[in-house]
This record gives sequence, C-alpha cells and structure tokens, in this order.
Amino acid sequence: MSTAADAITDKKAYELFGRGIPPQSTRQKLLFTALDLFYTHGIHAVGLDRILAEVGVTKTTFYNHFPSKDDLILECIATRDAWESRWFEEEVEKRGGGDSRAMLLAVFDVLDTWFCGEQFNGCAFLNAAIEFPSPNDPIHRAAAAHMDNSEKWLAELATQAGASEPQRVAEEFSVLIQGSMVTRHAMNRDEAAAVSRRMAEAVLDRYLPPRPRK
Repeated sequence: MSTAADAITDKKAYELFGRGIPPQSTRQKLLFTALDLFYTHGIHAVGLDRILAEVGVTKTTFYNHFPSKDDLILECIATRDAWESRWFEEEVEKRGGGDSRAMLLAVFDVLDTWFCGEQFNGCAFLNAAIEFPSPNDPIHRAAAAHMDNSEKWLAELATQAGASEPQRVAEEFSVLIQGSMVTRHAMNRDEAAAVSRRMAEAVLDRYLPPRPRK
C-alpha cells in the first residue's frame, strides 16, 4: 500500500499521465489548460472565457482550433482517456510483475496511491457523465466508453488469470472501482481503495482456480 511519500503530488494532467511533455502548440495549450480546469472545477463551471484568459488567446484563435466548447470537451475526454488508460495499465503491470492475478489486485494499489494525492477530485469520466446525464449526449457516451473499455481490459486480465467467468470478474471489479472512487470523493475516505481490495480478493477466490500450495 502507499505511503504519504508515494502519494501523487499536485501536478498538471500532462505531468501525471501524459509523459510529462508540456504543450507545444496553441491547440495543445487550449486543450491541456481545459483538461486541468474541467477536472478541478467541473465542466459546466468553467466558461470558455476563462480558458481563453488562462492561455492568453482570443475567441477567434480558439475557433481556429475547435468548432465549439463541446468539441473541446470531447477532445479533453479522448486525451485523458488515452493518457490515463496507458498510465494506469503500466502502473498495474509494474506492481503486479506480469502475474495476472497480482495485476488485478494491483488495480486497487494504484487507486490507493492516486487517492492519497492532493489532486484527486474523483473520476474525470464519471464526473463528465454526471454533468451530461443524457445517455444520448456525445459527451456522456465518450465518458461511458472509457469505463466500458476499462471493463474489457479487466476481463482480459481475468481471462489470462484463468477465471471461470472473466466477464463476471470484470463487472464486479468495475463496481468496486467506481464505488471506491465515489466513496473517496464524496466521503473523503482515504481507505476506500483498500476496502475494495479486500472485497476484490474474495471475487478472485470465487472465480479463479486456487493457487498450488508450496
């Protein structure tokens, strides 16, 4: 489990998840700035004028790069999806050492470290889906797609680990993951991921073959 020293510090999204490469073009500056403002304050709470002021450009310049604020939001979701998914999977593999069962449990160790960081403000994709609640809204669909892809990845890990019902494992893990995020965010409980990890162990005991005794 993580310690205070391991906790993610207050960094920009590109520093945490995007390989630390700062924005180079005006388009990237708009995108990266919006990523951080939307996550910190909420999408609806951040007007286009604030983003433009942070970057130091005019509306004309903005519209040269994005047709609308909604297009910017969709690009933010796609960018964070690519960054965060890659970062998360790499962290899980590193902590799990390539062992599929250990990697499934490492999911909650990575969450635990993230939850201990000062910057944690909930799941960006769950937040977006809540702010745009209609299931037909393109922004809602984009946010939900991230969670759907995460579940597919969990199912792949469960298959590799020899689960009898890998999709069931993925579904139950998804509920535990989202539940721990909501509990940490809404109730400020740092131990939320650790609690979910204990429940996840029971899920694996139910669906995975027993490990051979040494």
